[in-house]
Amino acid sequence: LDLYLVHWPVPGHHVEAYKELEALLEEGKVRSIGMSNYAVEDYKELREATSVKPTINQIEVNPFLYRKKTIDFFQAEGVQIQSYRALRDGKAFQDPTVLELAGKYGKSAAQILGRWCVQKGIIYIPKSVKKERMEENADVFGWELEGGDVARLDALTTDSSLQAFKELYIKCVVRDTPMAGTEEAEKVINKDITVG
Repeated sequence: LDLYLVHWPVPGHHVEAYKELEALLEEGKVRSIGMSNYAVEDYKELREATSVKPTINQIEVNPFLYRKKTIDFFQAEGVQIQSYRALRDGKAFQDPTVLELAGKYGKSAAQILGRWCVQKGIIYIPKSVKKERMEENADVFGWELEGGDVARLDALTTDSSLQAFKELYIKCVVRDTPMAGTEEAEKVINKDITVG
């Protein structure tokens, strides 16, 4: 297996789950290990108790949820960021800024969003089942967005989108676990995390 990730940093469980991945790595059963949906604080907790640095943190990243502080932190740590929902399931394809830039560069909205990820040093692996869209989505190399256009895309992230992210993070970390509705869940809900 090329890559194995801990999907959510479930309190009280994610460190032990990651240690199991370390064992698989040591046994040669996986080539690399990482994490998904980790905030900076989750990563710090993980690193205090483990010996192998994760290679990847797979998080939602796109111009509408650009968590610059989080991305900068992980990139400085040498942990690659892999975006999921880079294309926002097509929900951003009609955004006026994205459409304007698509016209300016002679590209599709998907290509604008994908190129933005590439220029940020973020691993971009879009999902599609249609061959023509796969080919379109892959055409994000050999051209660049101008710096001012990257900044315009960066500015599409709003405070309300960051707040919605935090609420979803908290919900997903405790859902479907025995801690839901407990005092431990309250600690997670009230935990400070790096949102931006």
